[in-house]
Amino acid sequence: MKSYEKIDDFLEDESFKQWVLNNDAEQAIFWQDWLNANPTQVELLGQAKTILLELDASALKWKESRKKKTFLAIKDKIIAAEEKKLDSNRYVYTSGNGRLENRIRLFLGGSILALFSLVLVYAFMTVDYNKPIAQETKSDEWIIKTNPKGQKSTLMLSDGSNVVLNAESELRFKREFGQSHREIYLTGEAFFEVASDSLLPFRVHSGDLITTALGTSFNINSYKENWVQVQLATGKVRVSNISEKNQAVDLVPGEEVVIGNDSQLIKSKFDLNKAFYWKEGVLGFEKVPFEEVVQSLERWYAVDIQVKKPPSSSVKISGEFKKNTYLKDVLESLGYAYNFDFSIRNKTVLIQFKASE
Repeated sequence: MKSYEKIDDFLEDESFKQWVLNNDAEQAIFWQDWLNANPTQVELLGQAKTILLELDASALKWKESRKKKTFLAIKDKIIAAEEKKLDSNRYVYTSGNGRLENRIRLFLGGSILALFSLVLVYAFMTVDYNKPIAQETKSDEWIIKTNPKGQKSTLMLSDGSNVVLNAESELRFKREFGQSHREIYLTGEAFFEVASDSLLPFRVHSGDLITTALGTSFNINSYKENWVQVQLATGKVRVSNISEKNQAVDLVPGEEVVIGNDSQLIKSKFDLNKAFYWKEGVLGFEKVPFEEVVQSLERWYAVDIQVKKPPSSSVKISGEFKKNTYLKDVLESLGYAYNFDFSIRNKTVLIQFKASE
């Protein structure tokens, strides 16, 4: 079997392209067998798949010659980056967009940048493809994926499921995942798109909750102590409370369940159109206490925020900010709406609320 050790090994492979772009059933079987035989290469394959899909989406109306030219340009950029062994820690979620754009401009020239920015920015920002997107820790029994503050990541698991892992979050699962079980332990927040497998239910353990699915997509938030929220996007899941026997609820799309300090499951509805913006890089708040806003900003931008004269708990914050909005712009907008001043120095932010008039 052919060796796939670098990102361009996948991108040059015709069978890989047929599988990713055309959903070829025969190639799907081949690549699923390959994933089972090469579990350590799952993330590398996932990154190649994402690049190929981004390229295809952006190049839908291009002429074939231009598509090939752009594809080769991206490949050359990846190879050049690998040769230089660039450190993946150069990626910063909230800053450096101007400098990044200048580097890409030197590579392609200004006129091509406008056409191909989506694909090329992605290619540059994930430049070292031999390193996992999320930090990975392995032991004889467990595989652990972690993100620090300010970084999100997309993971493809060995069973074909996809996970978008939020900042300051951790996934943990045993090495036999996808073979004898599909049990995952989550701390923080993640969005799951579960591959169907009627023999192996997909279970996510988060706090006292176990969320069980066969083939569906859902979001779990367990950032707060003694609080977990499960929101269903597609399919159907059952959420069980291990602290209370026989306590379980079934969810349909648009329904959520929350467990708090009282260990009781509370089911309600939520807005499907806004709930999962975070995985697209959109920051949003809907009537939340300022303390939670601070925690989200610290996690989102990898900063330390100090607050003087904080507002009362009765003050609820709402706002929505587009992808890649600078922290300064977020604080300026919130400061104007909720009457506070702020300063930013390196990774430290000071917020001071003004006295009420």
